[in-house]
Amino acid sequence: MNDPVTPAQLDGCGLEPIHIPGSIQPHGALLVLQEADLICVQASANCGAFLGGKFTGVVGRRLEDVAPGAAARIMQVLAGASEVLPSPITVEIGQESFDVSLHRTEAGLITEFEAAGPQDAHYHRHLQQALSDLKAAPDLTTQHQRALAFVSQLTGFERVMMYRFDPDWHGQVVAEHLSAPVESYDGLHFPATDIPPQARELYRKSWLRLIPSSSYQPVPVEPVVNPATGKPLDMSFVSLRSVSPIHLEYLRNMNVAASMSISLIVEGRLWGLIACHHRTPRVLPFAIRAVCEIFGQVVSFEIGARQEAQRLSQYVQATEIQSRFFDVIAGEKNVLDALVKYTPQLLEFMGAGGAAVHVNQQTTLLGETPSAEQVGGLISWLQTQELNPVFETEALSQHYPPAAAFHATGSGLLAVKLSRVEPHYLLWFRPEVVQTVTWAGRPDKPLDANERLNPRKSFAAWQEKVTGRARSWGEAERRGAQELMLAINALVLRRTQTLLSENMELERRNTDLNSFAYIAAHDLREPLRGLQNYLVFMREDHGRELSSEALRKVQTMESLVAQSKELIETLNRYSRIGRMEISAHTVNLDTVVDEVLVSLSGMLRELGVEVRRPHPLPTISCDPVLTREVFSNLLTNAAKYSDSERKWIEVGSMAGQPGEPPTFYVRDNGIGIREKHFTDIFRMFRRLHPHDAYTGGTGAGLTIAKNIVERHGGRIWLESAFGQGTTFYFQFQPQ
Repeated sequence: MNDPVTPAQLDGCGLEPIHIPGSIQPHGALLVLQEADLICVQASANCGAFLGGKFTGVVGRRLEDVAPGAAARIMQVLAGASEVLPSPITVEIGQESFDVSLHRTEAGLITEFEAAGPQDAHYHRHLQQALSDLKAAPDLTTQHQRALAFVSQLTGFERVMMYRFDPDWHGQVVAEHLSAPVESYDGLHFPATDIPPQARELYRKSWLRLIPSSSYQPVPVEPVVNPATGKPLDMSFVSLRSVSPIHLEYLRNMNVAASMSISLIVEGRLWGLIACHHRTPRVLPFAIRAVCEIFGQVVSFEIGARQEAQRLSQYVQATEIQSRFFDVIAGEKNVLDALVKYTPQLLEFMGAGGAAVHVNQQTTLLGETPSAEQVGGLISWLQTQELNPVFETEALSQHYPPAAAFHATGSGLLAVKLSRVEPHYLLWFRPEVVQTVTWAGRPDKPLDANERLNPRKSFAAWQEKVTGRARSWGEAERRGAQELMLAINALVLRRTQTLLSENMELERRNTDLNSFAYIAAHDLREPLRGLQNYLVFMREDHGRELSSEALRKVQTMESLVAQSKELIETLNRYSRIGRMEISAHTVNLDTVVDEVLVSLSGMLRELGVEVRRPHPLPTISCDPVLTREVFSNLLTNAAKYSDSERKWIEVGSMAGQPGEPPTFYVRDNGIGIREKHFTDIFRMFRRLHPHDAYTGGTGAGLTIAKNIVERHGGRIWLESAFGQGTTFYFQFQPQ
């Protein structure tokens, strides 16, 4: 068994300068002429033998001095041609006719001579029929077979194959036509190294290449260096160009004496080849090769058209699924929650086995996926990659080696970043599809004793089990992922705009409400004061004249007036706080609590409440006046709502995580609050007890506290055990 070929050795094969071989094949002759005067600057060494004795030593001489008729015909063509020269033209040299191909290059006018072949019109009639048959083929397989049959009939080659490249440039024989008892290669795969990059590029530039004999002796072009360029002659478009000796040995190892390749180019990319083999040397005249070139171009067009039709059909099917999904999520308030909610549709959307939604540092797994830990590592890796805006692969472990551990669920990945700023991702996974690939011989190339790459000698079928690959993602799926990203961003933006509009409307209404509360409190204060004074005067001046029942009713009215005044004062305080601007600066919260305790000292002594302060409170940035209101309301409620014999209140704080603000708390051993009331207690004037229970109150204190905390960008919440006590927590965001 040979050792694996190293990348450096493969690179060496891939760097062979096959476009400047310095020689041609011997079935023709080549001259490089100065276009202005047709002086020969380079010539193949066989010119004298191939074109006649006068061409011996032709370099440096005018073509008209050697072959006047040929020179006159070429000058006539040059004079009447535009940028593109007609090819071939027929010239007479002595008693012989030659087909001549002309190429304008920076090196000069490259002139190729081949023996003239028959100009038979029946070639074109056969071509017309073949093109009709090609267009009428019901499917791609039938089309391939008809194309190969025509080429075989036209050229006489024994083995004609449709050879298709995959995305990694490995090749596969997808169709074959045999006209003799030769070995079949149908269905076999060939490694990318069999046709290296520079060879593929020459195939892309030229529609046809012919090798009449794989055992030919190359004919050198002299001199080696072109005088116009100072470099060896570039023969990229020269049909007589000599080919790599490695390739010739490769053909002989396949028992191929003659070879022809017709390039199949779809959308500017080399799709594949029509490869022709023969066991004996075979020369094809230019006329047949010209028909093959035209046929190759039409076959390329037909393949492209059928591929585009198939792609369009797949795209339409995918779009229908995607449109249904868009309709579903468009009706949801939270788009990202909708992705999780409609998991089957999300997976159908992309033809995936599983998906992962990663938003706000939270990952939700859907369907068949790698583990949460594995997906987390993958997302961390994705954050180092350029998605532009999609990353897709059918062999993830080739890009991200840890993926080898989850081939079964995640061999294929298509990922899209949902936000330009935040690391929000949507990932689709496809499972591994194990394949058995049959190669034409072992795909690794052997080395000789000098570490030189040798072509393979055996082409017997050799099977390889391919793992770690999933079904490929299509254009419709890539486009669908991008459209989903745009749709989500558009929906989020639209919802954001709606929320902004609603917030502005709420702010306006809150301002109006605060203004109304202030005006109402101000306008009602005086009438209530007058009513209260009137009731006092009535009791003092007419108390002896009133019955006990009338006096009781007067006292009830006085109590109701007092409650109304309290409510109005609370409403006034609430509206005043709503209108106040936050005036934040550095505040020592121990000082704030000290001031609150002084103001509440009489109530606390009367109720017998012990205040505990286990440690000093931190210094933060806040509005001291409003913060005093928060502590006052929480301490007042903690003192009032308690049945304990030994009442106590604890005021403290807890440090937050790095980057988070501290949390403050007010804890008591009072009556507690049932969990079902945790939300209600923050509503305006919402009381859980009768007005005269627990020393009264309006039920607005917690509403005011919540308003102040939220205006500081924070939040307030509680924990409570009914009958045992309550703890209120709150945080302020740094101002």
